[in-house]
Amino acid sequence: MTSTSSAAPTSTLPTTSTTDSTQPVATPSPPRSEDQVVIPPNASTTRKALEPAVGSQLVLTQIRTASHPGVDRVVLEFSGTGSPGWDVSYVDKATSQGSGNTVAVSGKSILAIRATGTTYPAPGSPTAPKRVPGDGKGVVTEVVNDSTFEGTTAVFVGLSSGQKPFDVQAMQSPTRLVVDIVR
Repeated sequence: MTSTSSAAPTSTLPTTSTTDSTQPVATPSPPRSEDQVVIPPNASTTRKALEPAVGSQLVLTQIRTASHPGVDRVVLEFSGTGSPGWDVSYVDKATSQGSGNTVAVSGKSILAIRATGTTYPAPGSPTAPKRVPGDGKGVVTEVVNDSTFEGTTAVFVGLSSGQKPFDVQAMQSPTRLVVDIVR
């Protein structure tokens, strides 16, 4: 004997989404690596430094800023060969490498990024802008590109608050130096 039920379903959940489904669920494509931002576990306010790859000849061509949940990101993009080194620390004031003159940077604290393994751009080659404003959503007020001098490119990041923990990493394709600042 066969039993049939004509009772209406009692669930109001949509039939296309259940928690116990064995059907495959489409997931979005992973974002580009530069967009995959997590709060860096090794972030601190202490100086971070690393030597460049031997023979690096890099030219700073772009500077970007972006706010992500809990983190502001500053990206320095380079053309050329090799992998950049860095020396990143908080400073009381920004000073120009060649002259020692004060560099105006808006903010309550200044994070100095010194990218090493860099060189001067060839005449007519693209160069990074001198000033890049923060996006207004995080603690980065602006990024100021001082110059390249004796194999080091100096960039200063103004923050709207006191010193915040940060971390530094190099990325490839294209070559970038990435500084994540925890809010």
